[in-house]
Amino acid sequence: MTFSNKYLRMVKKKSESPVFEIFVVLAIVAIVAITGQVLIHFDGRAGITYEGNDIAANAITGFAMAEDGVEEPESTYVDVGVVKINVNPPSPIIGSPFEVKITVANQGHTTLDTPFYVKAELIPNGENVKPTVVNSVVSQILEPDEEATVLFRIAAVTKEGPMKIIGTADSTLKLDDQNPSNDQRSKTIIITS
Repeated sequence: MTFSNKYLRMVKKKSESPVFEIFVVLAIVAIVAITGQVLIHFDGRAGITYEGNDIAANAITGFAMAEDGVEEPESTYVDVGVVKINVNPPSPIIGSPFEVKITVANQGHTTLDTPFYVKAELIPNGENVKPTVVNSVVSQILEPDEEATVLFRIAAVTKEGPMKIIGTADSTLKLDDQNPSNDQRSKTIIITS
């Protein structure tokens, strides 16, 4: 019997032993504890044959470990959006002042520490009527999922009927917002006499 045949029989006996299986499991647990990750390639074929000898069935054929100290990059997804528009009183009276509150939220993964503008566009009902546009700055730092409310006081309205209010977050495009789909929201109110 050659050296390689003796070695193959020894490997076969060890791989079928419950003690060997326990040792392999403990080695895997130790590797996971030290590195935080381990990937195992498990060969589930009926057996591995080497030079005509059956070595082992269901053998672990290799390990691949993550490098120590490799961290996932921090997400820099920037997204600010308008979440609601409130009007007080809900149906303003012609000639009386009313308030428009536009609430914006940091819906991204990055803290917003650059001041940005929120625009309110008031579009009265009628033909050839120019909208009224007002801007206000949000200067507070917004952590992810944090909100800020901007208040606009509208002094007078001269026309009765529906009025559309469009709120726009980051109206001057200072933040490099990566999701423009939620930058605007609109609300229609009725101006009464």
